[in-house]
Amino acid sequence: MKMIPAGETMPILGHDVDGPDGQNIGKLVDVLVDAGGVPRAAVLDVGGFLGVGNRVVSVEWDALHFHLRSADHAIVTTLTPDQIRAAPEYKDPGQAAPVVVAPRHR
Repeated sequence: MKMIPAGETMPILGHDVDGPDGQNIGKLVDVLVDAGGVPRAAVLDVGGFLGVGNRVVSVEWDALHFHLRSADHAIVTTLTPDQIRAAPEYKDPGQAAPVVVAPRHR
């Protein structure tokens, strides 16, 4: 058995995801992994109010940043709310997933 020290991990499913401006974008509801178990994309439940008008989109895993040391263990994406709104809906886990990719800075 191996012990993982407190503060080195955090549960992420159901956790709020904030945009670069600090505003809530949605909740992380699933993680898509490749055959090697490496996370490739995060599935977010976005938009809507009280469950009405919600959409589910997938975003590139590298577009998320996990702040374990912050008081609320924030998950922040580099994607803007406009980029998330423009994303196609993620519908069928058995099909190819449309994944929003974060812009690369040079």
